[in-house]
Amino acid sequence: MNITGQIIDETGMPLLGVNVLVEGTKRGAVSDFDGNYEIKASKGEVLVFSSLGFTTQSITIGNNTTINIVLAQDSQELEQVVVIGYGTQRKIEVTGAVNTVSAEVISKAPVSDVAESLQGQIAGVNIQASNGRPGEEANIQIRGVGSLSPGSLGPLFVVDGIPFQGNPNIAPEQIESIDILKDGASAAVYGVRAANGVILITTKKGRQGQLKVDYSTYLAVQNITSGVPLMNTNQQLFSDQAVNDADGTVNNTFFLNPNALDFDSDFVGDVQNDNALIQNHNLNISGGVGDLSLNINGSYFDQEGVLINSGFNRLTTRITGQYTKERLKIFTSIGITDELRVQEPFALLEQAVAQRPFQPPISNIQPVNGVVQLGVGTGQPELLSFLTRLLNDEDERRIRSSNIAFSLDYEILKGLTYKVNLGRNNWNFRRNFLRPQYLLFNVQGDFVPGASREDAILQESFIFTQRNTIENSLSYNVDFGNHNLKLLALTSYEQFDSKNLSTGVIGLASNNTPVLGQGQEPINPTGFDITNKLSGLLGRVQYNFDDRYLLSASIRRDGSSNFPTSNRFKIFYGISAGWNVSEEPFFKNANLDFINNLKFRGSIAEVGNQTIAGTNPTPFIPTIESGVNFIFGEAENLAFGQIGRRLVDPDIQWETKISRNVGVDLSMFSNKLNFTADYYLNDRKDLLLEERLPPSTGTSAPRDQSFRSRVVNAGNLTNQGIEIALSYKDQTSYGLKWNIAGTFTRNVNEVTDLNGTSRGFSGGTPVFTVGNVDNTTFLAEGFEAGAFFLLQNEGVIQTEEELQAYQQIVPDARIGDIAYIDQLTVDTNGDGIPDTADGTINDDDRVYAGSGQADFEAGLSLNLEYKGFDFFIQNYFSYGAEVYNGARLLAYINGRHEEQFNQWTPQNPSSNIPARRAGNVSTASTRARSDFFLEDGSYWRIRNITLGYSIPKDALPNFFSSFRIYATSQNPFTFTEYTGFDPEIGGDGIFTRGVDQLTYPVSRRILFGVQLGF
Repeated sequence: MNITGQIIDETGMPLLGVNVLVEGTKRGAVSDFDGNYEIKASKGEVLVFSSLGFTTQSITIGNNTTINIVLAQDSQELEQVVVIGYGTQRKIEVTGAVNTVSAEVISKAPVSDVAESLQGQIAGVNIQASNGRPGEEANIQIRGVGSLSPGSLGPLFVVDGIPFQGNPNIAPEQIESIDILKDGASAAVYGVRAANGVILITTKKGRQGQLKVDYSTYLAVQNITSGVPLMNTNQQLFSDQAVNDADGTVNNTFFLNPNALDFDSDFVGDVQNDNALIQNHNLNISGGVGDLSLNINGSYFDQEGVLINSGFNRLTTRITGQYTKERLKIFTSIGITDELRVQEPFALLEQAVAQRPFQPPISNIQPVNGVVQLGVGTGQPELLSFLTRLLNDEDERRIRSSNIAFSLDYEILKGLTYKVNLGRNNWNFRRNFLRPQYLLFNVQGDFVPGASREDAILQESFIFTQRNTIENSLSYNVDFGNHNLKLLALTSYEQFDSKNLSTGVIGLASNNTPVLGQGQEPINPTGFDITNKLSGLLGRVQYNFDDRYLLSASIRRDGSSNFPTSNRFKIFYGISAGWNVSEEPFFKNANLDFINNLKFRGSIAEVGNQTIAGTNPTPFIPTIESGVNFIFGEAENLAFGQIGRRLVDPDIQWETKISRNVGVDLSMFSNKLNFTADYYLNDRKDLLLEERLPPSTGTSAPRDQSFRSRVVNAGNLTNQGIEIALSYKDQTSYGLKWNIAGTFTRNVNEVTDLNGTSRGFSGGTPVFTVGNVDNTTFLAEGFEAGAFFLLQNEGVIQTEEELQAYQQIVPDARIGDIAYIDQLTVDTNGDGIPDTADGTINDDDRVYAGSGQADFEAGLSLNLEYKGFDFFIQNYFSYGAEVYNGARLLAYINGRHEEQFNQWTPQNPSSNIPARRAGNVSTASTRARSDFFLEDGSYWRIRNITLGYSIPKDALPNFFSSFRIYATSQNPFTFTEYTGFDPEIGGDGIFTRGVDQLTYPVSRRILFGVQLGF
């Protein structure tokens, strides 16, 4: 019979696009513009009415043929549980800047580091690949630069309630959700470690019901899609001859290599591993019976590197269990991980760029038992061996880690709960670094010592760490009338122990016996032990009146052994408040039913940072160290000696951050549209820096910079910015579900004080294989941390008139060189403003040239689902960052860049490419302090495109619950004006952020995968 009716919402408005389905069949209908529907059904069958944003209803058909339906709005969005520090809240109750990312979002990206999957997904969270090396952790910064030391920038990770020392590197498939605490008030409950934000990771747990088994796998290929353009053999010979003609020197290429024209080698291509594979397998078993639930996950990830002699694989297992019995709840999680990283030889790409194309390819030069006999046409064996002997190095780094979390909750009285939280994290690292014997003989059969490594070198390094955590807490939750009050009191104690040691040998019996016992000469062992203790007391009050007025306040007293007793303890606070305007009676009576939730939030907090930069494990205590032996007695015997070689500041103290935040949350149209905006201002004080000491202190040592600095509180900075997140989800009348989400972040970072230094603390060396390379980035008052300060070029000297004018300040300048601007650096009238130049080009002429920090960044993603098909696309846009192209600089220094084919010569006098000079040495035109190699690093990247299909359940065998196949392309397209490998350069987060050091490029990935449910 025909069933008809009208579907309306609670306000009486007709609803368009409501799905009406006869349960257990494929018969369905969709309501029209007036909410009317018509469907054929029989008595006793069940009609299911569903629409996005409304609660699903089921009606059993009786005798009536007209069934009108009133759908209630689904409040699930506001009732969503959000994990906060030491507890949970409903989304409607949250007063801080907290974001949640589900497992569904995390699993879309084929990556080993879960942070990579979050890029562009969360406003205010900047995630950049530090480089593209397999297994490398991404650089994470929450609301800007968190400190002035590269090792102090990362957020605190908390996994199942247990803090970690650094990134826990958990397999993405093991994660249920990630909650990010961005503002100080939300993070303040973690005290001293929360200055850079907190990332709370909740792993997957078992659920009551039938046992569920899920298996997923994918296979991917990777390729490098960009690079540095280099000259081929013909171009190189032409360019070399032009240099010889200009300098009046003789070209000896054919004297050294008579067969130069027989080769056109691509050494950069030779060290790349095209179509490098990634494979991933994941098995998850989940279920529960009675009071017990269990989840078991096993994951294997294997990634070949896109550069030869590199790769990463990880085998990890995690078991979580939960037992609930009346007032008792016990939870435990155990994770075990085994990782192996094979790292490419140091500066591999730099050595490849430096090679001449008229030399034989590296495939022609293979050692046999460590011996290489060069053939005809090799040219300069020393230059070639810089690369070829590196390819025989073996650098393996194995990490074995385990983490255990255990918690017990017992409700003593109604609302009063005691909880104990125990955790142990072990992280053990071993590096085996073999540089085998490499003996090279030239064409004449003569041994070439400068191109050889006469003795093998084997080094082994070990790090053993353990972190133990114990927390005891009492919480009280009580409702009285429209009031809800939550109280928390907590004590915590953590101890971190670390043992570091390293040893090695020089000379092995054979390259095939790389063990310490086969060494000829020992390398003196080194090692040190570190113990860090942290204790804390926490109190928190959370108040909720009728879901309208919300208040949260916390106070925490922490003590850390990283600081002297006089500054060891400090108190941190956090206060946040919220007003749900939409819950007010006047709002509900204002006929604004299309607004589901409108909330204003505000917070202020002080949080700390205990991470100390530098290599000194006790930076406030003078230490006596070994390694300085001396001659003793009349017999002049060599005696074991110790000496104090470090200067310290005994009064160092915490870094602190004052965080202020205001925000608004808005949900509309049955929670289909969600909007969040935040403004924040973070002031950071007493930042810990390594202060360079003058040579007069006596701490400088040849080839060892470990003692040339001390840690001091010497910096202040600010971060202020805005964050916007907007999403909309809906379903069309023909069944297409769609969801679009976007984020926008703008952060302004400024160093406000450097303890009297206007500019200093430099870094950002763009190349490693060239001596005496200038730094490019600095800390400077009034500018971003790690800003570029470079000489400002004004083009190539093209005429004799230009040359004569420039020689007034640079007497040895030559036509074809780059000319630099002599800045106003001298104050002649004493008004404090420089008004004239000093007549020379030096470091005083460096000027601000931008930084590696973007002016703003944005993300945009689109999800589509239709009749079993799903489509996902994610975009990421970064604007305003500058990138120093170290690859271009290196190619220029070595006379290899393709642009130099068009260099300035007397025959090409209008060229804007500086002239090369004989010897391929670094000149004023090719020094790193020049802004000639600085480029716009803005880019738009399509991060992910995925197309999948889920086979209908009724078409599957009974033992399948789901079957999905999909294809994904990761980083398929990047639109940028940057001419190097890749504009996404996170580096160390400060000094090398935006400095392309030619380390390891980011790759494009194309994969195919299957997801099975049983």
